[in-house]
Amino acid sequence: MDKQPRAGISRRHFLGSGMVLLGGGLLAGPTFAQPGCAVTQGDILGPYYRFGAPFQSRLAGPEEPGERLLVSGTVFSSDCRTPIPNALVEIWQANGAGLYDTETPGNYTDKGNFHLRGMLYTDAQGKYRIETVMPGRYPVPPNLPGLEKYGGLMRPAHIHFRVMESLHVPVTLQLYFKGDPFIAGDPWAHERTTNIIELEQDGELRRGLFDIVLARGFG
Repeated sequence: MDKQPRAGISRRHFLGSGMVLLGGGLLAGPTFAQPGCAVTQGDILGPYYRFGAPFQSRLAGPEEPGERLLVSGTVFSSDCRTPIPNALVEIWQANGAGLYDTETPGNYTDKGNFHLRGMLYTDAQGKYRIETVMPGRYPVPPNLPGLEKYGGLMRPAHIHFRVMESLHVPVTLQLYFKGDPFIAGDPWAHERTTNIIELEQDGELRRGLFDIVLARGFG
């Protein structure tokens, strides 16, 4: 599923042109989003985003501690039925202990070591798939600019996504998991019903389906 940047398109140029931050298997017939489809709700970027993650859909190798997780889905246009091929999907998350790779000094730079981060393009049917581990919960750090009042609040487990395509409005979001007891008290999670999915147990693996619907742009 891993895809390399398309020839002639700079990854930095592509990302730079989509920095506006606003705020899922193959079928023989037409593909449709899940019932109750609506444009996916945006969320905050958060303090842990880093530019320049590698193109990969396997975020966690076999040595990564934690429960294995597979999330797949389709990126749709706003009609909830037209798949969007070649949409750029960025993903980042905390590890099973609730720590991001930014805990390592210097890792906010492009030359830092990336961990549990990746990028990919959706395929010709608008589909994506990531292999990772369940992210851990963590408290909001104290004294974050603009978020001081939330310092110490325990965040539910989540995975960050940023999705963009030239004819659609980009969306930044956090994917949450049904049944997490910290969703109800979280100021970002509890109202974003399009971004909460149910996971199924498949042996030692947990699976989730997450379709993403982008609003059409004005071009």
